[in-house]
Amino acid sequence: MKSEGRNLLSRYQGAFVIRSMTGYGRKEFEAGGIHITLEIRSVNNRYIDVQVKAPRSFASLEPRIKKAVQERCSRGRFDVFLTRNGERESGGRIFADDLMIGRYLDVLRQIKQQFGLAGEPDLAMVAGFPGMIGVTEEKEDIEVMWLAVSDGLRDAITELDGMRAAEGKTLVRDMARRLGIIEGLMQAVNTLSPASVEQARKRMAETLSRLLAEQPDPVRLAQEIAILAERTDVTEEITRLGSHLEQFRALISNQMSEPVGRKLDFLLQEMGREANTIASKAMNAQIAHHIVDMKSELEKIREQVQNIE
Repeated sequence: MKSEGRNLLSRYQGAFVIRSMTGYGRKEFEAGGIHITLEIRSVNNRYIDVQVKAPRSFASLEPRIKKAVQERCSRGRFDVFLTRNGERESGGRIFADDLMIGRYLDVLRQIKQQFGLAGEPDLAMVAGFPGMIGVTEEKEDIEVMWLAVSDGLRDAITELDGMRAAEGKTLVRDMARRLGIIEGLMQAVNTLSPASVEQARKRMAETLSRLLAEQPDPVRLAQEIAILAERTDVTEEITRLGSHLEQFRALISNQMSEPVGRKLDFLLQEMGREANTIASKAMNAQIAHHIVDMKSELEKIREQVQNIE
């Protein structure tokens, strides 16, 4: 079992691409003379959740089906549907309980004789008693059924993966375009930042002049200067924001050995935090407008990332 897990992992080493969590796969096949249709659908979910809906005769296969999906996928809600012969259950074999029918007939004749009743028991009367007719479920070799179901499941997941990968490419293109917009806004903020600092210095000079005329408290002066230094310099925030952008672009541009959805979500949180800090420090209307636009693009990217495995 451990070696099987390692084989599954090695199959994806260096070959993982960005995938959406939305997809659909379908496979029809024969097993033991039974026609089976298998469908699998996936939607976004924070973790992996596999639900199997199958005929009662396939109940023992549900744990294996869940495990097979979990070995191929890491995030998303998966619904697996199994149907046989276009119905949820097999027909089975209908039989008549001869022994029970004979007993009922004997009792009916005794009643007729004892009470002097007319008439004879007929088919409608006998069929109305419980237990006269039954159905036996057909038994299939569960291992033979699993071999067929596992092959069908593999093909259906492959089809689902293809759809998820195709949508993933669309998401990557959209996110890359929005990253370019954010970089442009970041450069604009970086250009405006020196002027914003100069404006803050002028305001501080006016404040200091007023305070000097009022014989200011040295402690108050130190506090005002500290506030200026803290609220005007956004160099570190812009540097960190640029680093996060580079990491984000690397994750969506390169083939990885594992899903990256959670990493992308974390980087978006960090970028949003840096944008908020810049907005609070830079006392400039134009910078504030750029940050609003930047956060709008980040939110749109976040919506896309929520659907990435």
